[in-house]
Amino acid sequence: MLLSEIATKLQAQLIGDGQQDITGVNTIADAGGSELCFLTSAKYVKTLSQSTAAGVLVDKPVDDCDMDQLVVASVDAALISLLKLFEPILTAAEGVHPTAVVEPTASVDSSATVGPGAYIAHGVCVGPDTIIGPNCSIGENTTIGSSCRLDSHVVVYHNCQIGNFCVIQANSTIGATGFGYSFVDGAHRLIPHNGGVILEDGVEIGSNSCIDRAKFGNTLIGAGTKVDNLVQIAHNVQTGKCCLMAGHVGISGSTKVGNGVVFAGASGSSDHVEIGDGAVLGAQAVATGKIEPGQTVLGLPARDVRRELKSKSVYRNLPELAKEVKQLGKRIEKLEATKNNKN
Repeated sequence: MLLSEIATKLQAQLIGDGQQDITGVNTIADAGGSELCFLTSAKYVKTLSQSTAAGVLVDKPVDDCDMDQLVVASVDAALISLLKLFEPILTAAEGVHPTAVVEPTASVDSSATVGPGAYIAHGVCVGPDTIIGPNCSIGENTTIGSSCRLDSHVVVYHNCQIGNFCVIQANSTIGATGFGYSFVDGAHRLIPHNGGVILEDGVEIGSNSCIDRAKFGNTLIGAGTKVDNLVQIAHNVQTGKCCLMAGHVGISGSTKVGNGVVFAGASGSSDHVEIGDGAVLGAQAVATGKIEPGQTVLGLPARDVRRELKSKSVYRNLPELAKEVKQLGKRIEKLEATKNNKN
């Protein structure tokens, strides 16, 4: 579409004639002559002169810029809308595929889609405009709200509740039995997990992630929470709203997570830990005790970021410190020897 049309859709101020045909979006370095690029930081302004892009998305006008500019209030927000304009148009299936199995007691809304090879068990309820991808399996008495998308090979076990506008990407599993065992009569015996999982509205789960069902009650993922690929959330975990969990996060059983908590890559917690609203766990941080609201932590065990960084600074200098201590030890030995000789 014309750049001027895009400006109208984004409610952007257009600087330039806007008559270029735009076919996509790319980075400053890689954008071609029919693509838009975007500027998220002033430090990249100098690179605009080297770009062949047809135009640039900015939050304030750039001086001495040869390309057309779309000035918006927020580049990040406008970029989301811009990328949606150029999303690939995929062939969409409609209705229930002939190879899918829907049990007679299940309820699938007429506007929902059930892909090839999918299985919808007894008592399942699938809401309007929801898409169940190929080879998914939905267990008994599970409910799935409206406008959800479950990609291929997703498994949702029995007695789970998925809200509206949720996304579960390929190969993820919701509601498997948690890792809870008791050592009885010389063997590890699995503790029954009779609870379920609740995903509130707007939850998004990446690929190959697992959220275990509760022993009793429900494992709860709060509204608007976004979970990356390869994340493990154990039984009876309770998260607040709008949390972020990057890849390889692992949250142990019965942990309580507040609203807006951020887990960076490979971070997590031991069991029965409480993490306050707005806390941030840095990469590989593991919470073994209570994390206060708004606190940023690093390390194992996780502790305040400033204290941990000071400790790491000392750790990096340990070889030099050890050498100095050794030298000081030798000097002390000489001083003591001299003192003894005088006596």
